[in-house]
Amino acid sequence: MALRSGLKVFTTMLEEDRTAICGPRYAHEPERPASRAGTTRSEVVLGGRKVTIQRPRARTAAGEVPLPTFETMAATDPLDRRVVEQMLVGVATRQYARSLEPLGPAITSRGTSKSAVSRRFVARTTAQLTAWQSAPLDGLDLVALLIDGVHVGDHCLIVALGIAANGQKHALGLWDGSTENATVCQGLLASLQIVGSGPIAACS
Repeated sequence: MALRSGLKVFTTMLEEDRTAICGPRYAHEPERPASRAGTTRSEVVLGGRKVTIQRPRARTAAGEVPLPTFETMAATDPLDRRVVEQMLVGVATRQYARSLEPLGPAITSRGTSKSAVSRRFVARTTAQLTAWQSAPLDGLDLVALLIDGVHVGDHCLIVALGIAANGQKHALGLWDGSTENATVCQGLLASLQIVGSGPIAACS
């Protein structure tokens, strides 16, 4: 019921967008900037899944005019965030669909299969990891560097943890290796660009 209500509100907002662009329905306005152009099958993100709707269309002589509400609701970032949140609280990819609110038979959706959830989780976490690893470190006042390994299955994740002068800890880098050997640790250190105001004491 919540999803059906949400879809009704959403379709109302879409029609309000089109009215703002095209003017009131059946009104004779020769100078109106755009005209109504029926509907088309589209998808939006709602309730942790992609839901099919009939999207109202507006056109000018130059082409189709986007509806602001649809542009916002069609973005996949909320879906990606929902997938990551569910995985982090322990929901398996094959159980993702079961963790969502049920849909009625009249609503068509997709994006909840095990493979789709896995792809979104990998893409989102990879982007976050890349952004974190490329963040500049020259603004940190580090006095010590701690290197340690955490075993996850057949992998050994080597972590570099910087300790600032005020005692605050900063995760600096992450490296995947089979063991905590010198080669892996040197590779991790080589990937870091650390500029500090004083000497750094290395600990392991």
